[in-house]
Amino acid sequence: RVLQLMNLTDSRLAQAGNEKLELAMLSFFEQFRKIYIGDQVQKSSKLYRRLSEVLGLNDETMVLSVFIGKIITNLKYWGRCEPITSKTLQLLNDLSIGYPFGKSCWGHRDEGRLVKLSAVQFMLNNHTSEHFSFLGINNQSNLTDMRCRTTFYTALGRLLMVDLG
Repeated sequence: RVLQLMNLTDSRLAQAGNEKLELAMLSFFEQFRKIYIGDQVQKSSKLYRRLSEVLGLNDETMVLSVFIGKIITNLKYWGRCEPITSKTLQLLNDLSIGYPFGKSCWGHRDEGRLVKLSAVQFMLNNHTSEHFSFLGINNQSNLTDMRCRTTFYTALGRLLMVDLG
């Protein structure tokens, strides 16, 4: 239901958005990532069967694509809203790191799977203020903006390193 709501609210972001709802969705994504994405999750779990039936998301890669799409949407439309931008970038950072157990959550065979997503390639190729307003340098640039930029480029750098092997 959260993913269906996300589709509805994202389609209306050009007219208006709700900051509290966006923050709640980001909290959902954070918990979902911790529980259902990674090597420890059984790929035949009831959740993935249900996601396939209701939303056509057949596997973890498709779910990751939804996550990255949401990250791009938030950075595009909410770039001047620090709480949403920060939480969105934290999600991107967490996805780029994987799990902290010394082994990538993507496994040895699929280590570059996230980087192969077209949405990630878009971020790697279009990391400018033209696409992501929080990257713009203005006269009132503050410490929070700089932290957001640092988190963004750290995550992109990590993804690029995986891509380069």
